[in-house]
Amino acid sequence: MTRRSRIRGRRPGHRSGRGWALALLAGAPWGFSVPSAVQAAQAAAPVDLDHIEARIEAGRFEGAAEALERWFATAEAQNAARGDVLRARYFRARLLADPDSARAELLSVAMDGGSRYGSRAWLRLAQLDLALDEPSRAAADLERLRSDHPRSAETVASWYWTARTFEARGLIDRACEAWQRAAAEGRRVGATETARLAEAAALGCAPGAPRFAIQVAAFSRRDAAEEMHGRLEAAGFFSRVVEHDGLHRVRMGHFARREAAESLVRRLRDAGFESTVIPVVS
Repeated sequence: MTRRSRIRGRRPGHRSGRGWALALLAGAPWGFSVPSAVQAAQAAAPVDLDHIEARIEAGRFEGAAEALERWFATAEAQNAARGDVLRARYFRARLLADPDSARAELLSVAMDGGSRYGSRAWLRLAQLDLALDEPSRAAADLERLRSDHPRSAETVASWYWTARTFEARGLIDRACEAWQRAAAEGRRVGATETARLAEAAALGCAPGAPRFAIQVAAFSRRDAAEEMHGRLEAAGFFSRVVEHDGLHRVRMGHFARREAAESLVRRLRDAGFESTVIPVVS
């Protein structure tokens, strides 16, 4: 059981967001091996941040971490420009296998604020927090990105990911607004990929589209339902009590995608609340 599993009460074997977070950090599985001859050739090659970045973005991770650490160890790195050091630390965060260590490195780069990689660090941090089932923290990361870097290329993408944080909390109306803004901003500045993703996600916002909610419990007495509602609120979950078929039902959120609702069900289960996804009329 991992440290975060112990803290959050996950059962052994539970497939948490950490697995997805590991894949997110660099975009490829870990545990690769590199032949010694290749390692020797890489060790002899000049270390260049542009080359390292190109390898990471292309998904060629073999030896990238070692090359990066050599860059930090060189005499040039001792006198390197502050922006280059922050850039290298951003790359190192991409290559770290532990999400907690990667988050700490990304946060340090993002908080510095003086590098063009600061906005990238905030965006990557938000994606990592969302993968770790921390949508509120991810939303705060994205707000900070827009505040610190209002004209950065990552601002448009931040609206798409903000919508994802709203969706993860069952706030479908706010998610739809953010997706629509991401699509509009993406078309305006030519960020076609972000616009396409936002437009595809916004299809679930159309009237009559499938909707889902989470039901935590149903009681014959209103006071029992209100007690459960209070327990959820105290644990940081927003819920509501609705009366249906003679029962007082404690429900949470509205979702366009069942997968988003199931993600919240997992977070509820980790907090000690059993719940289920139910279809609702949009």
